[in-house]
Formats: sequence, C-alpha cells, structure tokens
Amino acid sequence: MDNYSYHAAWSDADSAYVASSSEFAGLSGFGESAEEAIAQLRVAIELALEVYREEGVAVPSARKLVEYSGQFRLRVPRSVHEELARRAQMEGVSLNTLAVAYISDGLGRTQAPLRAVREGSRRHRKG
Repeated sequence: MDNYSYHAAWSDADSAYVASSSEFAGLSGFGESAEEAIAQLRVAIELALEVYREEGVAVPSARKLVEYSGQFRLRVPRSVHEELARRAQMEGVSLNTLAVAYISDGLGRTQAPLRAVREGSRRHRKG
C-alpha cells in the first residue's frame, strides 16, 4: 500500500486539504493539513483494496517514477514548420530554441526562454 502515489493540495471550495492518488481516481481524503488528508486517503485506499480483493477486482499497480529524456518528436503541418522556421530565422535563433520558448511560455513554466528569444531579436535588429 505504501507504493501508491499521493498528492495533497488546498481546496478553497472544501476549505480543507484534499489528497488524491492517480492509481485510485475516485478516492480522496480531506484534512486540516496535507498530512491529515493523505492519512484519510490511505484509509480509503485500504478499504478499497479490501473490497477489490473480496470481489476479485484487479488491484491497481503502483505508478512508477518515469525519467524523461527531454526529447520527443513532434509532427506539424508543413505550413507550421515553414512559419516556425521563418520566425526562428527572424529572431536569430534555432528552430529548437524558438519551439522550446513557445512551449515553455504556453506552459507558464518560465518566461526566461521567451525573453531570451525576444532579447536576441532586439539585438539582431539593432545590429
């Protein structure tokens, strides 16, 4: 049971911490602290596992930690590829750098890659 994943976050709607587990989508635990919410979720999971076993339902496998390489292949229409290549050339950066900046900006993870592209563009236009 300790192999399952747990996540707790504050819920304004519930005025409490809510804990969940990706392996048990319909279960949750609530508490005044994240730890309390996870403890409540653990109880719910224990009960669910008992029911699964009694009814012969397959017990969910624990989610494994995945390491990502940082690489993936993306297929886009030729027109999109062409426009991205043009923009990268105008900004004076590689197509990869421009795509990473756009993706990062879209995810809201960091503004740094996009700022770097924009600053590079300003320097490119001045020079």
